[in-house]
Amino acid sequence: MKEKTIGFNPEIEKEFLKRLPDKIRRVNLDQELKTQLAEDFGLVEFTLKYKFSEAGKIVDLMSGLELVELTSRGGVKEETESIGKIEKGLRNNPEQTWIHFSPKNEKLGYPENCVDFWRMTGEEIVWNRMVVKNDFDSMNDLRNFLSGEEKVKDEIEILSRPIAVDKLKLTEIFDFFRLKESENMTDFKEIEEVVNDYLNDFNNDFSNRLTNDSNLIFRLYSACYKKIKFGEVILNDYMYGIMREVGMEKSFGCTATTMVGAFGEKIGYYILSNGEVKKGVIPEGFKECKQCGCWYSGEKCPFC
Repeated sequence: MKEKTIGFNPEIEKEFLKRLPDKIRRVNLDQELKTQLAEDFGLVEFTLKYKFSEAGKIVDLMSGLELVELTSRGGVKEETESIGKIEKGLRNNPEQTWIHFSPKNEKLGYPENCVDFWRMTGEEIVWNRMVVKNDFDSMNDLRNFLSGEEKVKDEIEILSRPIAVDKLKLTEIFDFFRLKESENMTDFKEIEEVVNDYLNDFNNDFSNRLTNDSNLIFRLYSACYKKIKFGEVILNDYMYGIMREVGMEKSFGCTATTMVGAFGEKIGYYILSNGEVKKGVIPEGFKECKQCGCWYSGEKCPFC
């Protein structure tokens, strides 16, 4: 069940992109990166837009793929059922706002409580996801209050039972939920800028190889993640450097943990056995002291 415990899996992404026409693979990778990073960095709200096809199906604006089909590939069946109900509901009554409840569920890989809002704005279908403090019991109470329907029995059933709300503005609906505080100072604009810049650099160097190579996709995602989190990345290291470590980073959105790689040589201050301090490529086998930041060998840091 690895797909449900890792937020961004480059191998799965590569296989998904292979099924798309060449001309939209890069565009789709761009969207996938931005969406995943928005979840990883705990944005309380982010947005994607869709449209109805001539057949009355919700489709991705860029790829033209049907959302029900996309959800069925990677989600649980209850989520697919929910999207189908939302699709039918918006088609029959575009004035309604649909709410999908996604309470925390570690077995399904949902470490946070999330609520999705689906609505029509002109010809576009807008999806907002918000990370909230409301747990399953609170969601169940609100669902009952807003719809008049009976409460559901558990976290699985609520995934398949979205509700439609009439005559309320989106901001009025938001008032029923308690937003989870953001875990950082980033915003979606910063994520867009980083992904746009780095995707262009990778695309210039690797062209069509980028969407066909899970290693390159992993390097690109890791570079974007590190840039947003730490502010500085030697991009050339991420494009061509040797991978030196892989870490598991907690995702604050509705995924679980995400693998992030570091590439290039380790550069820093290290302490030799005679006590001499040098700066440069860290020797093999040295450990980083979390307190002072120097690298050392042996049982403990000589400084700390």
